[in-house]
Amino acid sequence: MLALLTSKSEALSHNNEGGFVSAARKREMLIDLREGFFRACALACAGLFVYRGVHQLVEDPTRLNAALAAVSEILTFTWLLLSRRPVTRDWNPLTVIVSITASFGVVLISLEPGTALLPVDIAAPLQILALLFVIWGKASLGRSFAILPANRGVMTGGAYRIVRHPIYAGYLAGHVLFLLSAFSFHNFAVYAVITYMQLYRIVREEALLSSLPEYRDYMKRVPYRLLYRVF
Repeated sequence: MLALLTSKSEALSHNNEGGFVSAARKREMLIDLREGFFRACALACAGLFVYRGVHQLVEDPTRLNAALAAVSEILTFTWLLLSRRPVTRDWNPLTVIVSITASFGVVLISLEPGTALLPVDIAAPLQILALLFVIWGKASLGRSFAILPANRGVMTGGAYRIVRHPIYAGYLAGHVLFLLSAFSFHNFAVYAVITYMQLYRIVREEALLSSLPEYRDYMKRVPYRLLYRVF
């Protein structure tokens, strides 16, 4: 009798374990589908923005600032497609809306010449420097890039030794330079919203990572988020 009860208990445990694994697999499939849809939308936005940038350059080969703006954004989406799945991610609905708007809102930017408050000959080389800083930040991050605030581990090397969010800092500089070289009130409004939401993303991301002792130590070693000795 004892052997029979033991056998039934083991069988029940095995069935429960199988059901648990099945449920876990379903959750993984749902996460994969959500990630796949998110990245497909990113690729579509990237294609549209790059097409517009190339079109501007074909129409006017002197519009290097528009081409650089397009290249800058395609890097975001390329890194997103190559990034690995995070350990944890902030799927708060407000955070999702803010992050998507901050990242994909660039498709609303007008790449028309606008008013050159800063000559393109000056703005374009500075945009290249900002773009190189973004590339350095992403190279330092590797495949741990994300649109939504996520925990993919604490990065402290490379560009992250200067500021805690070098990629955001590079993009912010690039946005300001493009805006100054092709100013319009429409672009000003779009970039203002994007910048505000980027700051929100930074706060949410640091709230997620600050639960890790190593990140709290990192915040003490690198006190500035975006601008060295400023913010």
